[in-house]
Amino acid sequence: MTSLFSDPRLQSLLVLWLAIAVDALWRWPQSTHPLTLMRYLVQQMGRKVVPSREYGPGQHYISGSLAPLVLLAPLVICLAILVYMAQYPVFFEALILVALLDFGYQRQQYKKVLTSVGRNKKSLAREMVQTITARQCHSLTDIGIAKAAIESLWLKFLYLYCGVIFYFVVTGPIGALIYRLLLLTSWQWHYRTPNMVFFAQPVRKLISILVVPPAVIGGFITLLVSHPLKGFRAIKHSPVKDKTSLLLALMGGVLNVKLGGPAMYANKKYRYTRVGGVNDVKYSHMLAAKSTITYAMIATSAFASLAMLGLALV
Repeated sequence: MTSLFSDPRLQSLLVLWLAIAVDALWRWPQSTHPLTLMRYLVQQMGRKVVPSREYGPGQHYISGSLAPLVLLAPLVICLAILVYMAQYPVFFEALILVALLDFGYQRQQYKKVLTSVGRNKKSLAREMVQTITARQCHSLTDIGIAKAAIESLWLKFLYLYCGVIFYFVVTGPIGALIYRLLLLTSWQWHYRTPNMVFFAQPVRKLISILVVPPAVIGGFITLLVSHPLKGFRAIKHSPVKDKTSLLLALMGGVLNVKLGGPAMYANKKYRYTRVGGVNDVKYSHMLAAKSTITYAMIATSAFASLAMLGLALV
């Protein structure tokens, strides 16, 4: 039995179970969370090195490519050395994955939005949904608040939860770390911010490729635990076929609600196409979305565990 659990692949499985359990049962305070410091450093780096508008797009692309490399590479290299040279690397693997898998904060904020909407506290609901989305929320209607909250929780489930687990299973803790830091950087340097339109493109393009495998797997699992026919039908009939629209169409089809549509970023309205079902979002749909994503989380954890167990036994 001792030799069995000394297998590094089974130890990684135990690390995964620990991280999933911690994310489900405990909230790391944002004030002391390591990723809070990284968000601050990424924001400051962006403000310091983003070229002025006098420079052409090429200079912005170069700066946007070098800035994350200079900021993130030393941290990744130091942690990689620490993990691979430590006598008990499983301890550091567990600490890294627990820090990376912080989807619990998104669910907590979503619950606060739910509570505010249920009590008809529109102003508070706008403030709460602003913490989990990059769009401007000060003028959102009741439907807009509910729709923004569902879209944010759904996409972050795919990109954050499924993404971190996928890259941990496939590449280990350092691969998951690189993915999560790039995702964080992409979210902090939002491409809809006027002075970062070109600067944010290199990281955005890279992360748009990296999120595809976990998003496809997470979407497929969600279909299995909900309404596959409705979801497939909504994807098939989606008027636009970009990645985000198809993912929103999937959830909209499952819930039979309209997702997408106009959104405000930096005082500018962007008119995205509505996709999904035929009904407007209501409070009951917010509850259904929360339940659907919870079931998908459980199924994703089970699939990842089976995959790691299978690799360990081969």
